[in-house]
Amino acid sequence: MKTFRWFVVASMVSFTLTACYGGPSTPQIPSLMSPAGMTNTSAADKNNEGVDHLVQGHYGISETFFRDAIAAKHNFAEAHFNLGVALDGMGKHEDAKAAFQQAREFGASNPKIADQEILKKHLGM
Repeated sequence: MKTFRWFVVASMVSFTLTACYGGPSTPQIPSLMSPAGMTNTSAADKNNEGVDHLVQGHYGISETFFRDAIAAKHNFAEAHFNLGVALDGMGKHEDAKAAFQQAREFGASNPKIADQEILKKHLGM
């Protein structure tokens, strides 16, 4: 009976520590908020709303926001990049590649875009 109590106490301590400190870390979903001071606030707001959904893993919802942001500003590199991440998360790799190509075209001078591993992977860099 003592062994069983010891097991229960040890299990509770282990569970408590895991709950406090979390388990294995979840992979970080790369995403880019709109640049500060962006004049097209409609596009910026839609991109940022999409990022909020993207980091929660709501790929389909975020896709809609990124497409709306791009419709409001066709050369919005961050929105193209984020769209690529959302499409990749849904397994739409050819569509993701196209979005990453646009992100690279419009954001080639931005290291926050050009240096992303997910973009490089899709573009074979």
